[in-house]
Amino acid sequence: MSLKFALLGLVSIRPASGYDLKRSIERSIYYIWNATSPQIYSTLRKLRDEGFITTEYLPQEGKPDKQIHTITDRGRDALYKFVSEPIRSSITRDEVLLRIFLGNFTDDRIMREELRAYLERIVEDRTYLESVETRITAHPGDHLEARKYQLLSLRVRVAQYRAMEAELSFFLAAEGKDIPDGAGSQ
Repeated sequence: MSLKFALLGLVSIRPASGYDLKRSIERSIYYIWNATSPQIYSTLRKLRDEGFITTEYLPQEGKPDKQIHTITDRGRDALYKFVSEPIRSSITRDEVLLRIFLGNFTDDRIMREELRAYLERIVEDRTYLESVETRITAHPGDHLEARKYQLLSLRVRVAQYRAMEAELSFFLAAEGKDIPDGAGSQ
């Protein structure tokens, strides 16, 4: 369901093709919600069938017509309703945390190598997101007010990454030692 609203939110900012939406996701909300091209195109068809978007076909030479999707009033109403609903805890399906939870079913050395590699990716992702925030705040343009919630979501993800970094670093540093109570348990 969230991909539906992610796409509605993106086309409410600017009419876009499926390709443009995939690029927008990769540049802006990938750390919140990611999707494959087939998922995007399938969801766009459903949004059009529900009357939430309209599609304009622009002829292209030597290629299929480009489809530009625009949010409708009905789509704006649905987006408004979705964003206005009470915020609840998300239902998480996190393969990484599941693999960590089940880590005792593999060789300890392998699990620690995987955790170290994961920690490196988290640091890399956090560093990138911090650079995105720096770039946005250094050159806010005319849309800083509109970006305040976008920046908040980015800052929340950075804080989550920092917390994961701290826990993973603590766990890996405790290699060969007993882990104190409260530092994580299964």
